[in-house]
Amino acid sequence: MRLLALLALMLLVPVAAAEANHNPQEVDDGDLFQAWIDVDESYEEVKFYVCTLAEPFTCYAPQKVPREEAEANGGGSYRYSFTHEVDEGTYPGYRYELCTGDCKDNNRTKAPAGADDQQYPELEVVDLNDSGSYYFKVERKAAPPAEEEDEGLPALALPVAAIAIAWVARRR
Repeated sequence: MRLLALLALMLLVPVAAAEANHNPQEVDDGDLFQAWIDVDESYEEVKFYVCTLAEPFTCYAPQKVPREEAEANGGGSYRYSFTHEVDEGTYPGYRYELCTGDCKDNNRTKAPAGADDQQYPELEVVDLNDSGSYYFKVERKAAPPAEEEDEGLPALALPVAAIAIAWVARRR
């Protein structure tokens, strides 16, 4: 029984050691955002997937980084970094696949794992079109407030009319 608990704990430790984030936190059309994940040495490759989180739900070809190209953090952990340019009018989201061995189904871990994934509390997790495929959401910059049209002459007309009426009334 202890051996089973120890084995379960050993399987959870590599996943729990992962840290992920992106910069900038809010993007606009044409912006590049960089996403990264820090994981321990048990992973040999990380795949980075980007999809749009609103219609037309476009997914881009995944980027792959083997451990040899990752940045060593020391202590046996590595940082895998990726960049993506935001297309016009899109709402990007991203996820990772952490791979051991040949990266087949039983040798990969998805991050985020689900909508209630508590390993990355600083990131919002969303379900891509209710498909059961979960992504970290990248916020869009708020649209600038619409500028009020210059009322020009109409705004000036009221005070001028009031002064003219007062001047005429005074002269009588």
